[in-house]
Amino acid sequence: MSALGQTVGKAFQPIKAKIAPVYGKYRAQFDQRWNAMQTREQRMLQILAVFLGIFLFWYLLWLPLDARLERAEMRFNSQQSAYQRVADGAARVESARANQQNQRSAISANQLSGFVNTLTSELDMEVARIQPQQDSWVLTFNEVEFDALITLTARLIERGVIIEAMDAAETSEAGIVRVRRLQIRAP
Repeated sequence: MSALGQTVGKAFQPIKAKIAPVYGKYRAQFDQRWNAMQTREQRMLQILAVFLGIFLFWYLLWLPLDARLERAEMRFNSQQSAYQRVADGAARVESARANQQNQRSAISANQLSGFVNTLTSELDMEVARIQPQQDSWVLTFNEVEFDALITLTARLIERGVIIEAMDAAETSEAGIVRVRRLQIRAP
């Protein structure tokens, strides 16, 4: 026996000493009752014990694992759909960037503010703050739909507006983001 086994054995000796008389008493009563039963009754109890074991396995182990698996699949599907929305948005922005040269003329610096105001009202986006910063504009949105934000950036890029920085964070509501900073400037 290993040193660990001896240590564990010594730790349980006081417990074994207290349990052994009680266990022996109940074991003797069980054996006496078991032997007093007919063979047919013993088989029925054995079958009942097997069914009880199966039920306990199903109820205590299988059901909780199945429920956890279902919740994990739901979270995975939710994350996958969120990823797909972001990937679609990125593709729209990239296509807008590629089509920029073929589309409309670029916006000048003095037209940028008016164009942004028109575009945000068209997309039903509420701008929390517009702040000029050197030759750029910094926009802040409290809560905005992710798809509307992607449409806004795609249209800005189509008109030649340069997006210098964007800082967006998710909210507790699905499909809604908070834009802390969208820094844009005219070319």
